Amino acid sequence: MAYYIGYVTIPHGSYDEWKNATNGNGYNFDNTYGCQCYDLAVEFWWNIGFPTGYPVITNSAAYTMWNNRLANSVYNGTTYFDLINDVTQIKRGDVIVFNQFSSNPYGHVGFADQDYASWVPDPNQPYEFPILSENNGGTPDPQGGAYTNVHGYDIRLFLGAFRYKAWHTTPPTPSTGGGHIGRSKFPWVLYANKLRSKY
Repeated sequence: MAYYIGYVTIPHGSYDEWKNATNGNGYNFDNTYGCQCYDLAVEFWWNIGFPTGYPVITNSAAYTMWNNRLANSVYNGTTYFDLINDVTQIKRGDVIVFNQFSSNPYGHVGFADQDYASWVPDPNQPYEFPILSENNGGTPDPQGGAYTNVHGYDIRLFLGAFRYKAWHTTPPTPSTGGGHIGRSKFPWVLYANKLRSKY
């Protein structure tokens, strides 16, 4: 477990490499308000080649990363991310942006720790999708927030996701489920997807 202030070089050749390097550590790039979810996103954008100041947000709210998704997906003529609008298409490693709600006006951001298609919800917490992020569970930071860890977050708050192209060699599958949570888990859909994968 380590604590970092400022921009830090972190291995990121794959999601697993990124997760193994960050999980359990605290990142506070601006030395303000402790380990916030946005801090981990900032470290990622900087490590993959964006300059400081990314990802762009408004009013210090993580959910506005999605409002600024076009600016946050392209830099200097290079498109780093595919934009995922359908929750059922989430892949492991996608950077998910979650909406605000009454007790959290800032929203949240974290890395999907599982494909949505293979996710089996806990009946006691059916909307808690596993993500890697800061400021939710994890070791508390005395300055605020909490260290990086894997935890559940309410997938009903999904706004969209950034899929880092270097971690995926194929584009996202066009949506046929309309983005409705759980629809892709129907057996006939899974069987159809299996058949499509053979051709």
